[in-house]
Amino acid sequence: MLSAEKRSLLQFVSVFVGLNTLFLITLSMLYYDDQKNIYMQIRESAMTNYAETAYESIYDLDDINRTEEYLLHDSRFDTALLDKQGRVLYATADDFGITHRQGFFGQGRYFFYVNTIELDRIKNVRYLALRGKNIDAELTKTKEMLYVFLIVSILFFGVTIYILSRLFLRPLREYIELLDDFIRDAAHELNTPVAVLSMSLERIRKEELGEKNARALRHMQLATKTLEHLYGDLSFLIAQPSDDEESDIRVDLLVLERVEYFMPLADAKGISFVTKLRGTTMRIDRLALNRIVDNLISNAIKYNRKNGKIVITLNRHALSVIDTGVGFERGLFKEIFNRYQRFDSANGGFGLGLDIVRTLCDRYGITIAVRSKIQKGTIFRLSWKSSR
Repeated sequence: MLSAEKRSLLQFVSVFVGLNTLFLITLSMLYYDDQKNIYMQIRESAMTNYAETAYESIYDLDDINRTEEYLLHDSRFDTALLDKQGRVLYATADDFGITHRQGFFGQGRYFFYVNTIELDRIKNVRYLALRGKNIDAELTKTKEMLYVFLIVSILFFGVTIYILSRLFLRPLREYIELLDDFIRDAAHELNTPVAVLSMSLERIRKEELGEKNARALRHMQLATKTLEHLYGDLSFLIAQPSDDEESDIRVDLLVLERVEYFMPLADAKGISFVTKLRGTTMRIDRLALNRIVDNLISNAIKYNRKNGKIVITLNRHALSVIDTGVGFERGLFKEIFNRYQRFDSANGGFGLGLDIVRTLCDRYGITIAVRSKIQKGTIFRLSWKSSR
């Protein structure tokens, strides 16, 4: 699976799961609030009903000290009788403390229900107060249930959408495989004619050609170099070598060699090279470094303007390739490294070069930074931790 496919799959799954998670969390919060209200209503109803029953049981009470004999008890609630000032005259619990207010309300760890009463024989009793535990235990169970529901739902949706996404991407995957097969076949077919053409052009005696034929020969050489570069990219995609033959490579000398190789292509567009290279050695596979440098220089030529300039700088830890070309928008900084992605359709190509650069840089721990401005140019900067 290509990195672009992986990224698209990850983004799609992440967005879908994220949106569903938000939706489920919203539903869970609404359900939690609804359950909280239901529990409170049940508690209020239970305390209201018991208050009426308790009042009826003590209506004929003639001595506050005999309340225990008359009061109908409910294990869920503590009961108290209060005077007009809210002082406790009798309570079934020693720690019965209450704010002097009426109705149903919460206070600390308890719910209270206070109702005005009048006893037939005891005139200083004014309020019947009930105290019951709050609904924290019920809410805790509800939260635990919702946590389990959310985790299971998120996992279910994540796995389901991942499987469905893979199924939906299968036709695209098959199409890309067909394209890769085409590239593999094209590279195989290019091998022999490119090699024959290159050797044949080298054997031609330029001094024996007229001016017109010499110009035609230069055009053929330029076309051959373009084919050689394309063949190199296609061969890399086919082989994808995993056993690198690393050695200490003089990066500055290799860059000069590749600049010399691309000089005819640059001259055809009037593009000049400026090199500021410090003698630098790094341990890397030579063919891999060739592909990196070739593709950066090739892009700098392809997307440069006529009579433009390419500046290549090298120090111990970084290589920069700067062109004065068309540039591209900031939003394309990540997309340009996708396989088959091109800056624009006017310059042709398969969109393989920067994908190869990224692949090789990832393999050798090289960081790629890009800066570009429309009609100003582009800077590719490769940096690594150490060099010798």
